[in-house]
Amino acid sequence: MESRYRVALILGCSCLAIATAGCSDSFNAGPLQYVEAEALTKDLGNKANLHDKPKLQAKVRTALAQLYGPDPQHMRVPVGAPLLIGGRYLANHVKEGEGPDAPEKRIYQGEDLNDPNRKPQAGGYALYRRNCLHCHGVSGAGDGPTAPFLYPRPRDYRRGIFKFTSTPSGARPHRDDLRRTITYGLHGTSMPAFEPLLTESEIEQVLDYAIFLSTRGETELALIEEAAISDENDANALGEDIVKDIVTGVFNKWKVAQTQVVNPPIARTAPTRESILRGRDLFLGSDCKDCHGRLAVGDGESFVNQDVFNQVVFGGNPSEMPARIAALDDKTKTLWNQKPDDWGNPLRPANLNRGISTTYKGGRRPIDIYWRIAKGINGAQMPAHYPSPFDEKKMWDVVNFVLALPYEPELLKDATPPPASGPAVADAGPVR
Repeated sequence: MESRYRVALILGCSCLAIATAGCSDSFNAGPLQYVEAEALTKDLGNKANLHDKPKLQAKVRTALAQLYGPDPQHMRVPVGAPLLIGGRYLANHVKEGEGPDAPEKRIYQGEDLNDPNRKPQAGGYALYRRNCLHCHGVSGAGDGPTAPFLYPRPRDYRRGIFKFTSTPSGARPHRDDLRRTITYGLHGTSMPAFEPLLTESEIEQVLDYAIFLSTRGETELALIEEAAISDENDANALGEDIVKDIVTGVFNKWKVAQTQVVNPPIARTAPTRESILRGRDLFLGSDCKDCHGRLAVGDGESFVNQDVFNQVVFGGNPSEMPARIAALDDKTKTLWNQKPDDWGNPLRPANLNRGISTTYKGGRRPIDIYWRIAKGINGAQMPAHYPSPFDEKKMWDVVNFVLALPYEPELLKDATPPPASGPAVADAGPVR
């Protein structure tokens, strides 16, 4: 059945306005409303917030509505947004002009507007609502109805932080990064692979909608931060020029990231025995073992005991996790509170030594492992290791070791860290 989501793009000089309404009766839950950032109305202590500034709260809401639309049924896309074809992948109808009498046209898949064989598209909003909203929520805050029962929790896009990217540490993702995540999922998590469910064009539509939600969320948080240092009674606070600069800054981060893929400076070193052993010694002689553990099973001393972690995270109702944390002894509680991710969720270093069942959330290709080690994982405690402590040659040795370990767990059996100084010893420890 064709979706009855109606999305109209009103082409104007300042933005594209999108209106959406209705959908298939089998999953229509009525009109949706964006979930506001907590900082807009709540006192978050030393974090920027507007809990006592109602006038500036109203200005933030007005600016967001003018830029992105008041709700998901009436979206707007500011000029310059990092979206394809001016944001048309978000919609399934286009309305050229302003007002209720403006002519409306169907949107078809593909960029060739004159192709007579094009098929009607559902639009990113419809596809997201059907496939993604139950986990990631209306605003992309990771607060869908199923989110509290998942570990790790679904990603909150509103800060523009995505864990598994090919761009520099802290940068926005490349479109290819988001495309891989949607297409193949994240192994070891509840994020499924949508390759069997969505066409390539539909994946692009969902991808654009995820970017739309992310840029809207980033803009909301940036407006709040600006308003937090403004005078509540200043008539010029959050003026048009300031809002424009904020939006331009958000969009530029996404655009620049499309040219910043971290490509290895040299080709991959062949995964020879010598390279694998050098990688093992680098693993044992660096901070890798502090988190992943000497046997690379995720039990390093920098994190709480695995059994304690399992009891806290999986030991009952998710809403009661804070109480389970509070019941920890002081030493464990201190260590626990030092190791959340940027969203406040508990972290656990990956177990890299589970045999052939070892999973790599961000992908198992050599280049995927390279990116995780070289640039780290955004929002997590995994730091960047290139160019220090690993140069370009050492990087590939560590990659080769990580990829070999699941098939040769004896690589770390009885292995001890190499000397603190001097070259790595290629034949240290038993290898079979």
